[in-house]
Amino acid sequence: MFSRMSARSARPHLALRLLLIALLAIAVVALAGVSVALELAPAVVLALPLLFGRYPGERVIRRLARPVVPMRAACSVVLPRAPRLLGARVAVLAVPGSGRAPPAAVLI
Repeated sequence: MFSRMSARSARPHLALRLLLIALLAIAVVALAGVSVALELAPAVVLALPLLFGRYPGERVIRRLARPVVPMRAACSVVLPRAPRLLGARVAVLAVPGSGRAPPAAVLI
């Protein structure tokens, strides 16, 4: 793939690549105009990391490739309680519907 190089040899290599990119941008503006350069700018910005041996989404890909750590299960589920003012028969009916919104027909 890409060979590792020392810092001394990397700087001229980086400077050469940046110089070539700048010359290419100047040539596009001179030959085709500013409007074409502005249309090509997003594609160039996405391609720049590839010129320097990087992939635009590599950090996200590495994060997604890590093993999944299982989440702890909740200890218990607490059910809502009916008010004590209601009788025993009505309280049994009140608890299942206490967490829901009213039916749509009531809202109209």
